[in-house]
Amino acid sequence: MLAHKGVYLAKDGHVRASISDLLVVASLALAPLCFLSIRSWTIFFVFFLILVAAAEVARKGYGFAVLRGHRAALWTVAALASSFFAVAMGELLRGQMQANLLDGPSRPLLATLLFVYLLHKPVDFVRLLEWSVPISLVILSGLLWWHPYAYVNIPSGRLGTVAVDPLTLGQYATLLGFICLYTFNLYGVDSLALKTLKILGMVMALGISLGTESRSGWAAIPWLLLIWVVYVQKIRKVQTLFWVLLGLSALGFAIWKLMPAVGDRIALVATEYASYLRGGSHDTATGLRISLLRAASLLFLEQPLHGYGDTAYPALTSIPAIASFYTEALQFAVVHNGVHNEIMQSALRSGIFGLASSILMIVVPAVVFYRGSTSPVPSVRAAGLVGLCYTVAVFCFGLSTETFNLKYTISFYALMISALAAQVLRPQPV
Repeated sequence: MLAHKGVYLAKDGHVRASISDLLVVASLALAPLCFLSIRSWTIFFVFFLILVAAAEVARKGYGFAVLRGHRAALWTVAALASSFFAVAMGELLRGQMQANLLDGPSRPLLATLLFVYLLHKPVDFVRLLEWSVPISLVILSGLLWWHPYAYVNIPSGRLGTVAVDPLTLGQYATLLGFICLYTFNLYGVDSLALKTLKILGMVMALGISLGTESRSGWAAIPWLLLIWVVYVQKIRKVQTLFWVLLGLSALGFAIWKLMPAVGDRIALVATEYASYLRGGSHDTATGLRISLLRAASLLFLEQPLHGYGDTAYPALTSIPAIASFYTEALQFAVVHNGVHNEIMQSALRSGIFGLASSILMIVVPAVVFYRGSTSPVPSVRAAGLVGLCYTVAVFCFGLSTETFNLKYTISFYALMISALAAQVLRPQPV
């Protein structure tokens, strides 16, 4: 039964869940289930949750009064709404209103209704995630076993689905695997079934991540492991921490050596970076990313107030400072593929407003979740740790790719931030 102890409780310990409450709990459990397997799956449930939350807020008077004087909750609303207002301000200042550019950013904005609704409801989202996430990885693994290279736009033998490209698949498979790790025995000793499921999920996540060859996903692993060691396992003695980190490093080195494809992909970054600095090819994967960041910084300084939208970039040859590293591939990438960095892409799209928005979207939830991770209340600590895992991962992914430009990833952001932040910030029973 969905309404049970640890998932939905009234203050006196008796279940008092309405039909709409049960629909919300069921949707929260189902939303991550086929996130990486079925196109628009999570988007559907996010919009359903927002509609139910909006109806309940209007019908039962769950007002925004709960935010009054609650600084952290107000900042969370600001973070969720910031992307929409950044894009809208950029469009207004450019005099080029395009409704399609507001589609993705509208999802976190609308999710403020879900956030307010969940502030009134003692729903333990992490209890749902610890089941739905490993099950989602089992479903994904089955799909990839049946059709491993379904993403036809990258015919390189890298794992992908019809719904998700190899780059994003690798990132989020890594994230989901770490959620399995972070929630392992988080509320006490898990049942044998749940332990088995989480271990299976971690193994499958590792296999999928390696099979996608997504280096942007791998970049998050050291930081997520460090947070797990220090904040989840609470290993903080310097000597113990040293040996644990040494063991994890040895494990990483073993994977590097035993799986040549992994070692070669990582070594290639260093080789291409060194070649770039020596004046070699600028059109390698690594070299192009460096050039994109350099070009993005110069473009931002050219038009810092309102940005360029998504495609209205000038010819890079018109900017003298770019001439030394200009290539046709760079011009094509800027216009058609983005600059492969979430913060800079947002800054180019909406100027200073976009820059502020991308910072708010990561920093505010990270602070909220960090504070929650130190709470003595088990459900608050759990949400804080899982939320910290999510925000750190997304930040790391965003260093080498855009993380919120896809509708399903920004919908997932709306879901995770609104539900986890509400679990951290909702008033606790006295």
